[in-house]
Amino acid sequence: MSILVTGFEPNDDGLNASKILIESLRDDPPQQLLDFRDRIHFAVMPPSTQQLRAAFLEQLSRYKPAYCVFTGQAPGRNKITLERLATNLKDFGSSDGEGSQPQGDLIEAEGAAAYWSSLPNQAELLERLSGSEIPAAFSNHGGNHLCNQLLYHGLHHAHCMGINLKCGFMHLPPLPIQAQKQWLGTPFIPLSMARDALALVLVELAGQLPILQQHG
Repeated sequence: MSILVTGFEPNDDGLNASKILIESLRDDPPQQLLDFRDRIHFAVMPPSTQQLRAAFLEQLSRYKPAYCVFTGQAPGRNKITLERLATNLKDFGSSDGEGSQPQGDLIEAEGAAAYWSSLPNQAELLERLSGSEIPAAFSNHGGNHLCNQLLYHGLHHAHCMGINLKCGFMHLPPLPIQAQKQWLGTPFIPLSMARDALALVLVELAGQLPILQQHG
């Protein structure tokens, strides 16, 4: 059993904080992740509403994870946020990387209106983040763009297949370079803080993998 961690390609000519973050952890893992390096897999998702489900299922088939930790960027937020739920709605305020901009479409025609995030112990994770002087909070709305869509795909797949796959989503404020070049004046956090935050979450989850193996 393993953990799948995803970020997104930029959907424009700019940068995406989630891609930068997961590639940073993949290429230069901090000390606390080294013991779990063979159990944590990183993937960058396409910024396409049409391709997203297939790309996710491909990674799921390849790694067969016990946990999925999806990440994405949230301009305007001043904290790292854990999403409480995903809604069955695509209502894009801006187009994706292929120019598509759904307005009020369902993600799954026969799917539930919403699913709660199934990532375990999220309240405790937030306490750990805050205790490490990392600003963090719950979010009740992940937007109705690609980030919400990906979380919904994960939770819906686990529900329909009856598998013990736990999924959650972490939204990141932009990085300093984005605040300088893409969104002037937006709140941001340094990459080092984003690395610490995601590494903390991954260490907590990776520590539970042997328990899942023993009883799975």
